[in-house]
Amino acid sequence: MSHPDQPQETGRALVITSDNAISRRLSKLLEAEGYDAVDCLDLGQASDSAADSAPALIVVDAAIDPQNSLAACQAIRQLPGCNYVPLLLLSDDCDSAAIQQAYEENVTAVVEKPIDEQVFKKHIRSLGDTGRTLSGIRALRTPESDVLHSMPDAFFVAGKDGLLRQYLGGANDDPVLSPEDIEGQLITDVWPADVAKIVLQNIKRVLRSREGYAFEVELSGNDMSNRYEVRLLVQGRDRVLMIMRNIPDLHGRSGGPQNRNAADTLTGLTAAEVFRTDFDTMIDDAKLRERGIAVFCIDIDRFTRINTTLGRAVGDAVLKVTAQRIERCLRSTDQLARIDDPDGSSLTRISGDEFVLVLADIESRDDVDTVAGRVREAFTEPVSIEGHKLQITPSIGISLYPLDGKNAEALLKNARVALDEAKVLSVDGREFYSGTMQFRALKRLDVKNELRWAIEKEQLELHYLPRIDLTTGHVAGLEALLRWMHPLRGSVPLQEVIPLAEATGLIYPIGEWVLASACQQANEWYIEDLNVPPVSINLSQQEFTRDDLATLISLALEDAGLPSSQLELEITEAMLMRSRQADVALRELSKIGVGIVLDDFGQGHSSIARLTSLPIKAIKIDRTFIDGVREPGQKQAICSAIIAMSRELGITVIAEGVESQLQVEFLRERGCDAVQGFLYTEPLRAEEVPAFLIACKEVADESMVINLDTVRHQIEIKTAS
Repeated sequence: MSHPDQPQETGRALVITSDNAISRRLSKLLEAEGYDAVDCLDLGQASDSAADSAPALIVVDAAIDPQNSLAACQAIRQLPGCNYVPLLLLSDDCDSAAIQQAYEENVTAVVEKPIDEQVFKKHIRSLGDTGRTLSGIRALRTPESDVLHSMPDAFFVAGKDGLLRQYLGGANDDPVLSPEDIEGQLITDVWPADVAKIVLQNIKRVLRSREGYAFEVELSGNDMSNRYEVRLLVQGRDRVLMIMRNIPDLHGRSGGPQNRNAADTLTGLTAAEVFRTDFDTMIDDAKLRERGIAVFCIDIDRFTRINTTLGRAVGDAVLKVTAQRIERCLRSTDQLARIDDPDGSSLTRISGDEFVLVLADIESRDDVDTVAGRVREAFTEPVSIEGHKLQITPSIGISLYPLDGKNAEALLKNARVALDEAKVLSVDGREFYSGTMQFRALKRLDVKNELRWAIEKEQLELHYLPRIDLTTGHVAGLEALLRWMHPLRGSVPLQEVIPLAEATGLIYPIGEWVLASACQQANEWYIEDLNVPPVSINLSQQEFTRDDLATLISLALEDAGLPSSQLELEITEAMLMRSRQADVALRELSKIGVGIVLDDFGQGHSSIARLTSLPIKAIKIDRTFIDGVREPGQKQAICSAIIAMSRELGITVIAEGVESQLQVEFLRERGCDAVQGFLYTEPLRAEEVPAFLIACKEVADESMVINLDTVRHQIEIKTAS
């Protein structure tokens, strides 16, 4: 369960201001609260961004239109999808009359300038995930859509007088709430007097305080009763946005006489509390019959990114499709439930996208593995939701009764440990529990916590591996390589860290730090010497598939003042093959002016035709082929073919992992443009780079082969001086 103060992934926020200082400060505050901030310099740019990104929050600086800032707010409210999204106005004029007038124009809250961080955060946190969910509803609300029928939230606009003015959507099939039937009626006419009194009191409370508020009520109808969480958010001077969600009642009141068959409100699967009872019964039966049981924990990879970029409505629709596809893989005796258990093991994140499947009467481990394979295969086809084609991949952790536990609690715990292993280390996305996993899981947990600390305490460093031009002997590029300098363990191998960072989402703040740091350092070198080579950074799969990658790169270049030609981005050939949106992403990056380098070439089986259609600046021959060029054979032939093909296509070709003079000679003879590897130097600290650049220029001999001892001697002299 998320800590109350922990930032939630809440969607995109449009920041409309022409003041760079305010923009930077708001971006940091919003990102700390889980928003992806999008800067807009004027209303025209805001209109384009709103159309593209379905914002969950809008922040308007009154200075954007000093003569009539409220007219600007009115114009923003008219933009597609922005009529109900929370809107904060930053203003120097915060007397009561001005604030009242702002509320007349449907401003959610007025924040006084200069911005008080605590006040701003208080307003942001009162919004919850309302804006993100609304953005999801807008994306899904089309005449042919049936997704809203499975939405757990019902959205109303309600007045101070208790009139349910408008029903926006959601919870259509809720027989107790009946949202479509009560639109346009007074709360006092459709709900019991005690419930109506509570709701009206809280509406007045919210309109008076101008801060969001949440509470619970119980409603009855059609021979059943349900409990609802009601969240109120100011929507103008005298009206609120009211969001109602049917929530499970753990005391058994919800659902009346049919509670034994209670279902998960979103997916229709067996409710968690009923599932646990059935699970215990299955274990008792297995003991008597001496049969096996398999427990699957199934988790959707990178599900939070779907919620963040497309909204919770799309995320909920994905969960519904996930449940349907898993169910199709099962026998009638199998049990499936969606677990949202805040008291679960801390070894892996427990959230609404985790499903638990129990298979009874298991005869062999191979049978279990077959079912796991079927579940994975069920997600081969993308999930199509209102124009979005989403490639969903599940990870699966499996525990077996009685080998891995004798009760439900132990089996679930160990299945979750196996799930954590599957997400971090597995090639095929599924793992059976073993005793050694507990130790590795705890070790990863320690590393994860320490890595969070390392980001905060600036224990990360960038070292730079030079790329040597085989024609001139000069440095043609500098690859930025991340190093974690642990205070006790020294330099921690990142092959231990990066998979965990990707599995936990830490890859995003780490990647953003690498990008910003490399751009800042490259600009320092560029200012000192305009002939300095470009710096390249490596993108992970998750970073490459970010919707805002081009924006992120542009902002980093702008903040550092670095020309785009001085930055290169390295992606692997495998990433290019896996991403369906790779072509679009590469063209967006190419428009910025950064160079694209295709790493590990030769392993991913990409087509030559595709290479010719993409803005690729250079390819790096995978080191496994370079290792084999010391002796005649197939790898020499492959290297020669790759070099010849690249030169014909006008693409620079680089050999990585070069460690011997023999390799250099072979590559030069075949026409390879550049090499990098430990033959010349290990990755250099930033302060060592200038001396190396100068040394390479000074000691390149007539054959353009650098004498390594001479280079190191030159570096020692220049460093000492």
